[in-house]
Amino acid sequence: MKRGNTDPNLFAIQQLVIELALIDRNHYLANHERRENDIEHSFAVTMLCWYVYDKLEPTLSLEKILQYALAHDFVEKYAGDTNTFATNEERDKKIVREHEALDQLCQDFSSFSGLVNAMRAYEDKSDDESLFVWTVDKMQALIMGDLDNWRPYQELYISYDDFVKKYSELLTISSPYAKDIFSILIEYCKTTFYDQPPVST
Repeated sequence: MKRGNTDPNLFAIQQLVIELALIDRNHYLANHERRENDIEHSFAVTMLCWYVYDKLEPTLSLEKILQYALAHDFVEKYAGDTNTFATNEERDKKIVREHEALDQLCQDFSSFSGLVNAMRAYEDKSDDESLFVWTVDKMQALIMGDLDNWRPYQELYISYDDFVKKYSELLTISSPYAKDIFSILIEYCKTTFYDQPPVST
């Protein structure tokens, strides 16, 4: 469709948002049957990043953090979503898909250098800001799980031991700027997780 002299990226960006809003993730919206979509997730991660930054006042760039948070899952337009507890084989395939998706998005939005740079920097985890966003992204999943009584974890049969093991691994590689708040959240979520270990007598 011809739109005169208007900038085509104005429409391409809105179309990208629409397509991402149609991609469902594993978590449900608490007390609803509808799953969280990629746009809701990205907005939530962005707001949480802003809050955690404001609370902790780290020596990081808030501008970069917010840019990365907004764009961190745009690759899912082409690559789709893969859950944290996927097998190693599935996660290896995810890496390949996301590299290909990133190349395609960078081509699609080659004239939007800020977006291209943000997506590449986040994918590479090339600075402290990208690791900060990655950590808050993992926190958001825990918050969603707790709010919804761990429904998707029950559906995927994620055991307490698997849950603890996975988040212990994630904590080890998390941002030093957000590690403490992430650790406190993990410890709390261990107490509310649906599959509690047997109480010793």
